[in-house]
Amino acid sequence: MRFPGDLSSLYRDKENGMLLGVCAGLADRLDVDPLLVRIAALLALLVFFVPVVLIYGTAGVLLRERPLSYRGSVEERGFWGRNRRGV
Repeated sequence: MRFPGDLSSLYRDKENGMLLGVCAGLADRLDVDPLLVRIAALLALLVFFVPVVLIYGTAGVLLRERPLSYRGSVEERGFWGRNRRGV
């Protein structure tokens, strides 16, 4: 688990998320299984409904989306890097 004070790496992960991706992004940041974060969020929702809804909604609006990561070959990355237009 990582707990540094820098929150710049906190983001929404809509690709692996269910609603807005807040729990998936938090799970990735804390390096835990997203299911654990979702269960904790559900339990918190049952106990503190209004604050959890407000915090989740605010996080869903304010957090940036997960940065894209490249998963292809080095040759393909070089090809697309050389052949970009207008950027």
